[in-house]
Amino acid sequence: MTVQEFQARKVLRIARTLAHFVAMTPADKLEWRPCLDEKSCARSVLDQISECVACNRMVAGLLGGGETSRSSSEPITDARTAGEEILRSADELAAILQVMPDESLTTQFMMSSTTVIGEVLIDIPTRNMSYHGGQICFIQMLLGDKESHIPPRAFK
Repeated sequence: MTVQEFQARKVLRIARTLAHFVAMTPADKLEWRPCLDEKSCARSVLDQISECVACNRMVAGLLGGGETSRSSSEPITDARTAGEEILRSADELAAILQVMPDESLTTQFMMSSTTVIGEVLIDIPTRNMSYHGGQICFIQMLLGDKESHIPPRAFK
């Protein structure tokens, strides 16, 4: 297995986990933000997923030499769409990772106002999705959910 294939599998695995976490969040709480006041920058579950979808697509665009926009085509407004979009963006990224040449691991890619080497760039989506998965679990805990929502396919 190549590094690129390994990374593609990680992307798909964490995306399935995120989709599961969203599905376990009550529908009426998907847009809830843990805020103390109007100055809070806290984000909802749907905000977290939107960020992950945008990051996956941005990295896929950089690696594939195409569009690098972080914006999603349609706003994510429900759990079904959130699950579909995170899985779709992960599939798009995984497809690019699997055919990525070894030379890309040492290539410098322009990202925002800095350059990032390929070996770091390919890890950004999984780190981002893992972080936001933790945020979603924390939101669920703040809402009183005491269950551990381990996805059925988390270890496959």
